[in-house]
Amino acid sequence: MLELYNIKYDRKTLKEHIYSVKLMDILKTQTLDITFIVRYILSDLYQLHEEDMNISIEDVIKYQPHINKQDLEKELLELDSDDDSIEVFQSYSERNYTKKLESMS
Repeated sequence: MLELYNIKYDRKTLKEHIYSVKLMDILKTQTLDITFIVRYILSDLYQLHEEDMNISIEDVIKYQPHINKQDLEKELLELDSDDDSIEVFQSYSERNYTKKLESMS
């Protein structure tokens, strides 16, 4: 499990573990770019916890002060699809399925 409150992770690591941590914790502890925020933090594809489902643009601005609200809103409007979401979900599923099989042995 990631130590979000103690370590800053790169985008790839955060993506690989997106289903195993709360998005709000990522938002509060990591330095994120607009694309990551739109594709993951604000996307209902990854919001597994009730707290994550309530993340607002204001929360993003509060915890990511380097993000400009107008730029974020523009990015939200321009987003067509999350091209790598299927890959992230598939790798997560395969990794957890393998762990489960190993634990059963």
